[in-house]
Amino acid sequence: MKTFLPLLCVAVAVPLAPFAARAADDIVLAGPKETAAGAPLSPEFKIERKFINFLIRGPRDLPATLGVELLAEDRVVRAASATEMLDPTRTLHWRTWDVGELAARTARIRVNSKSATGAIAVEQFAQSDQPKGVPSDASTLLHETHRPQFHFTAQTGWLNDANGMVHYKGQWHLFHQHRPPGCPSIVWGHAVSDDLLHWRHLPTAIPCEGKNGIASGSGHVDWENASGLKHGDDPPILLVYTLMPPTGSGLKATQCLAFSTDGGRTFEQFAGNPLLRTTDSKDRDPKVFFHKPARAWFMALSLSRNNTDREHATYGLFRSRDLKSWELLQEIGPGAWYWECPDMFELPVDGDRSRMKWLLTKGSGDYIVGEFDGERFKPQTGPIRTQWGGSFYGAQTFSDAPGARRVQIAWMNSGDKAEKPNAYPGMPFNQQMSFPRELTLRTTPEGPRVFRQPIAEITKLYEKTHESGPRPLEPGDNALAGIHHDLLDIELELEPGQTKQVKLTLRGEELIYDVKNGKLRIGDRSLALAPLDGKLILRALLDRTSIELFGNRGEVTHSRVFFADPANRNVALTVQGGAAQVQRLVVRELRSIWATP
Repeated sequence: MKTFLPLLCVAVAVPLAPFAARAADDIVLAGPKETAAGAPLSPEFKIERKFINFLIRGPRDLPATLGVELLAEDRVVRAASATEMLDPTRTLHWRTWDVGELAARTARIRVNSKSATGAIAVEQFAQSDQPKGVPSDASTLLHETHRPQFHFTAQTGWLNDANGMVHYKGQWHLFHQHRPPGCPSIVWGHAVSDDLLHWRHLPTAIPCEGKNGIASGSGHVDWENASGLKHGDDPPILLVYTLMPPTGSGLKATQCLAFSTDGGRTFEQFAGNPLLRTTDSKDRDPKVFFHKPARAWFMALSLSRNNTDREHATYGLFRSRDLKSWELLQEIGPGAWYWECPDMFELPVDGDRSRMKWLLTKGSGDYIVGEFDGERFKPQTGPIRTQWGGSFYGAQTFSDAPGARRVQIAWMNSGDKAEKPNAYPGMPFNQQMSFPRELTLRTTPEGPRVFRQPIAEITKLYEKTHESGPRPLEPGDNALAGIHHDLLDIELELEPGQTKQVKLTLRGEELIYDVKNGKLRIGDRSLALAPLDGKLILRALLDRTSIELFGNRGEVTHSRVFFADPANRNVALTVQGGAAQVQRLVVRELRSIWATP
């Protein structure tokens, strides 16, 4: 059963059209009462059903700026932002508020269109016993329904690749691709943290230049002032990025530099830009580092063959001694593997700094092990896959980390472009970053391999701990019974015994391990995960909208973004086809990284 609320038709032009009803069974109410420019208010109505459904379209922003709010007793009790207008058909998308706890209260709906650069369209507000979309609420900033609570997100707008990450004077600087509300193109967003957990959003680090976007790149601290850009007490922090012209402009992408002389608080453009022009038009994503033995800068650059011949894409390795003149030393490849967002760095084998290896990684985090002597990168392996999920891309590592740590963050993309308007439904932001992970290089029977584990600092977020094992796990039992939390760090070591299938269910998302085939499946992806010393060894990080898996102590990883009913906090660990033996099961509930509202 459903009851229709007044129809809101909000278009670009204001003042906005009056409330109206479309169907014979609609409850017709009077037109809106203008309370402020661009903020029509519905007549009062009584909340009589569990859900309020409505259609909405428009750019994401804070609901109070560009969105819809539900008011009870003049207080905002529910809110929703719009969505990116990526669909050329200008489709409106369903959004849902769960208002069960507000039953019998008198309420009004307010539509806010206070943005100078965007507007929204809404219609078909109706009370119903059934939701039209995943229930969501954006009335409390940073604590919205689908806001990750220990993964980084921008406050508002689109986010993607990690960029230019550096550590300086006790602070971790995270730069990222960002499209704030009203911005004509991509910029570099900026946030800092003292502990890699709690982030403070800062103003845009590198703004767009007209319609030219500030595409991906890298950063490092110029400790020796080899650039000659130092001015004051702080060494320069160098950010190298691709200046990307609009598609169809006929202009070529170039590699440019911005730098800071005040410890990363502000950045200015290098007078010698561009650093590098290449023959093709879409070469991008410079990874630049200073190599002390060679006394030169090196740049690994994605040479994309204009995006028309991916099979012949390469990573170009360039050298410069003055940041102005660059020579191409070699092209690594070719092949579809050599595509976007290279990163290049050293790691010790088994922690032994006398046994260093160079890693060349791509946007997915997959890598090649090799050697680099300041002249050429010499691969010693082919490409090695470590990441099997569909929600991990644009990976970069922090430069200048203390203790020579190598910490990696990637963009946890939400999937196909057609689904992006419905990603993070009703939220003022879109997309999230992975949880920071530390990389180590360890000896295996196949040779040195990269292992990834969540950073040790995660322990600062631990609250309640549930621990069990050794213990048998019989079919029909749930080893996670009694745990109802949406932020978890789960560590499992299990001997399969006679069981045929192990299932870990996290808020409706099923992770199914086929014992016979040694494969773990989640959604439409699967990964090979052979028992280690006869045990299934798995770690899972569960946030409100994501799952990150680390198998066999981080040798293989998987990531997934999902959007569950916020009321579903059920988790389960079960087996089928025979008993298993849980050797170790530790489940830790986590607290939010965002300040309590």
